[in-house]
Amino acid sequence: METKYNLPKWLVVLLAGALAAFVVLLVVEKIYTVAKTISPKKPENTISISAEGKVAAVPDLAVINVGVLTTGSTAKFVEDESSKKINQIIDFVKKQGVDKKDIATSQFSIYPTYDYREGTNKITGYQANQTVTVKVRGIENSTEKVSNILVGATNNGANEIGGVYFTFDDADNLRQQARKQAIAKAKEKAVELAAEAGLRLGKVVSISEGSYATPIPMMYEKGMAAPDLGGRGGAPQVEQGSQDITASITVVFEIK
Repeated sequence: METKYNLPKWLVVLLAGALAAFVVLLVVEKIYTVAKTISPKKPENTISISAEGKVAAVPDLAVINVGVLTTGSTAKFVEDESSKKINQIIDFVKKQGVDKKDIATSQFSIYPTYDYREGTNKITGYQANQTVTVKVRGIENSTEKVSNILVGATNNGANEIGGVYFTFDDADNLRQQARKQAIAKAKEKAVELAAEAGLRLGKVVSISEGSYATPIPMMYEKGMAAPDLGGRGGAPQVEQGSQDITASITVVFEIK
């Protein structure tokens, strides 16, 4: 005689959910086991070595910031005067062979000036401030163009020299050279250290890098590149010097 059991609906749903969860766990465990089997085994014994590579080179790009500070009784006046001088400066710079894509307005502002004496906020006038950033390329052999632009800009109305700094138009090749040096030094240090410990150096497990190139700013005091150089004559002498491109590498080796 066949016996039939009628389970409550809620119990059937609960059992079905538990069974589904069990199946999912089995599948996940199987996937993890397979992945662990086919994934490369990381060596248990490793050594981490850091090294630095350095390449010295002469910068080929100068960045100049020249500006015009104008004061006057009305906002319209200072805007017109400032724009007139800035346009003269830009025209001069273009005549020096600087491409228009290397000339950019980096600052423009007009604001009132106040008299705060005796607790008043009376507007006494206005100031306009405009700054142009100029990139001068191909200066690795001579910085004459940089000097000429500094003097010519002041002759055409600039009364602020925000600064000059030297850098590289494309430093990728220099970074690659520094990187190769760092890796070679890391290998050499690892071999020596392993030999001293009576171990053999194995394959490279991982490599991490941090590289940088820091331009050296050359700041000019206000008036240093003014048209009237106090009888000294000529353009201000500008030297680009040389800079270091540095690459820092950390290499992890297997040891046996």
